[in-house]
This record gives sequence, structure tokens and C-alpha cells, in this order.
Amino acid sequence: MRLTDLNSGREIGANCLLAEFGGLRLVFDCGLHPKLDGRKALPQLDKIQGGVDGVILTHCHLDHLGSLPLLLKQHPTARVFASAATTLFVRRLLSNSIQVMKRQREETGNADYPLYVETDVERVENALAAVPLANPRVIGRGGEEVALTFHLAGHTAGAVGCLVEHRRKKHFFTGDVHFQAQRTVAAANFPRTPVDTLVMECTRGATATQPSFDRGREERRLIKAINAVCDAGGSVLLPAFAFGRMQEVLMLLQEVADEGDLADVPIFCSGLGLDLCDYLDAASKKTKQVKFRREVLRDLGILPLSRKYVQPGKNMPERGIYILSSGMLVEKTPAWRVAANMLDHEENAVFFVGYCDPETPGGELIGMNPGGEFKFKSLDHTSILRAKVERFHLSGHADREELIDFAKDLAPKDIILTHGDPPARAWMKETLAAALPGTRVHDPDPGVPLDL
Repeated sequence: MRLTDLNSGREIGANCLLAEFGGLRLVFDCGLHPKLDGRKALPQLDKIQGGVDGVILTHCHLDHLGSLPLLLKQHPTARVFASAATTLFVRRLLSNSIQVMKRQREETGNADYPLYVETDVERVENALAAVPLANPRVIGRGGEEVALTFHLAGHTAGAVGCLVEHRRKKHFFTGDVHFQAQRTVAAANFPRTPVDTLVMECTRGATATQPSFDRGREERRLIKAINAVCDAGGSVLLPAFAFGRMQEVLMLLQEVADEGDLADVPIFCSGLGLDLCDYLDAASKKTKQVKFRREVLRDLGILPLSRKYVQPGKNMPERGIYILSSGMLVEKTPAWRVAANMLDHEENAVFFVGYCDPETPGGELIGMNPGGEFKFKSLDHTSILRAKVERFHLSGHADREELIDFAKDLAPKDIILTHGDPPARAWMKETLAAALPGTRVHDPDPGVPLDL
């Protein structure tokens, strides 16, 4: 196998891997870099020499999906293999991406946007092929063939890892993985038998796991913190990804409300996340790979966030719980805009409930001391941080120790690290080398082929 990381750097960005098996070329994911603009956000698609025999889409977060229309524009005959649930989400998320890019062009003047149009998204939709779980799918060309087997990854709705079998060799690609059950998805169900190659994410490689950590206890800590703020007259902002994380939080709040243990305040959500509730509900009914019902919105009395924002610095007019995207407080998203109304007021709180890149606005806010200045540049406003800011460890990514244990079970000859910032990769590489002295651990240079 020859593997080329097409991301622009060793980071969590435009996730895209080219895997070559003999004369067959497969592309794993094709995302957009969340921190870069225009064409700079794309993976290095020019490194793909020749045709593409298939694309494996592990899940629908935009750092894995967002550039797929451009890949299919260059390789229109390629099929896109995904779980049945994922095929239901692709069109909606890519169409929303187009609208965001059009808005970015108006606001910034970046002539690259939109990077693609609806006809490109239609091409992707027509190329989708749903692959049943744990059921090998053989693809080939010119006498060369591989067998693909999908296994639930537990990261978000529809997420899968993929076993590729080629010439009696086994190569396992984790995609983004979570080994503990969440409310909307079951825990990862990966095989624990030996393979030749393991391509593994390492998002949380730099995050030490507390020995006594318990996810249920962390959820209760979050609810207790939300209630304390709301009971004291404040509002809570929960930045959350519109796809997956928002629905996960809604189900947690519903469970607590049913027990009578949630503060009696209005709950607001932003538009895309509300719309995606219908899609997760449909996936739950059609595929059984997702657990979500849209009645949660009715039961919680969810209200849509008003399109008319309050003047920056002024407190939100209605006390409540605001579950808004994006999870990393990216500039000009609903969560970022509402933060401009909350941070100056000591009765409020911003609670992060998922992974947050240190270089995003959310990462900056998490690292800021009380009284610090948080700049909303495009609003020409600077907030003095008086609100409480806290991070709750409810990520959809596996802990680093879980990844190490998984690697030990598979005992591969080679491990390739992906989807992690430099500190995460460094810890994983050093720890894996010590734990598996007979295994070669690679942190490949972006754009440079690695022959195995």
C-alpha cells in the first residue's frame, strides 16, 4: 500500500488520504480546513495522479466532507461509499456549505467563493453508494480488487471505520472514533483482530485522561452548572456542532428534564441544527444506525434563535439556554454572535461540550483569564470577560489511552497517524513506539507518499 496524506499540514484540517493498492486508488474523505479561507482550505487534490476508483466517506463533518464536490468534479466516474445513514445527510450539509460560502463572499470579497455550486453537489449525491455494516463490498479494476468492510465508529451519526483487504493483507482505517456509547450513536464496534496496517486518528493525543473520569459524572456536572447559572438569573451558551453534537446535547437535556432536574428556562437553537434534527430522525427510522427522535424539540419546547441580533455588549433579552453552532465559536456563526452579548455579563456562562481547537476563537476563550479582552473584530466590539467559561469533557473522540489499547489489540506492522495536531501526534508516536516495539509508527509528511 502507498498512502499520501493530502491535508495541507500535520493538523486537523482538510482531512483527505490517498490510498493506493496496486493499481487501485481510493480516497478516504475530502474535507475543508475549518481555519483557512477560499482555496487555501482545500486538500492537495493535485497530488492525485490518475483516476480515482472509489471514495470512502467516513462521516459528514465538513472537515471530512466539505471538498468532496471538487474531487468528484475532477473524477466524475468515482463512486462514494458510505454508511446508509451518512448518505442521508450529505446533500443537506453540502448545500448549507454553499450558502455559507456565498455569505462569506459578500462579507469578505473572497472571489474563490463559492468553491462549488448545487450541480456539483448533485454529482456527489448521484455517486453515493450505501454499504451495509459488516458486509464486505468488493471493488476492482483491471484484475486488481479490494474488499471494503464498514464498522460503526461511534463518533457521530453514520460514522464508520473501514477495513480494506487486498492481496491477503488487512489495513484498518479508524476515521474519527469514539469507544463509548453516546445518546445518538452506539459505541464503536471495531474488530479487535490483527491487521497489517492501522491508520488511526489521534485528536486527543495531547489531552491527558483523568484516571477517575466518568462520562455520566461529567454530564451531571454540566447539568449542575447550567442549573446554577440559570437559577441565579443568567443565561448559558452551549457552542455545539450543528450536526451530531447539538442533537446529543438535546437528548441529554430531555433526559434531565423528564427527571425534573433541569432549570425551567427557554431553550434556543440555531437554524441548521434544528433542520438536521429531521434528518437524524429519518436516519433513526430508516437505518437503525442512529438514535434520535425529533419529538425532543416539542418536548423541550425548543425555540428558534431570532435572526435579529442584539447590539454587541448588551445582554440577551431573554434568559435561557442557547445551544448554537459552531462548537468552536468560529467567527460569524450564531454561537460567536451570541457570545458578543454574553461575555460582558458576570451572571452568564459559556460551556464548551466538545473538542475545541486551541487556535479557534473558542480555544482562545477557553484559555483566557477573567477580565481579559475578547475581540469581535468584524463587530468592532471588545468584550471584557466577566461570564464564566468552562470546558466539559464530552468529546466525540476516543481518549488517547483507548487508542493505544486498540492499537495493541490489532498489533499491526505499521501505524500511520492522522487527524491530530503536532503535540497529539508526538505523544501518540512516542507512546505507541514504547508499547509496540515491533511496530513501525509513521507521522507522514503532508503530500509525500509513504510506501508500506
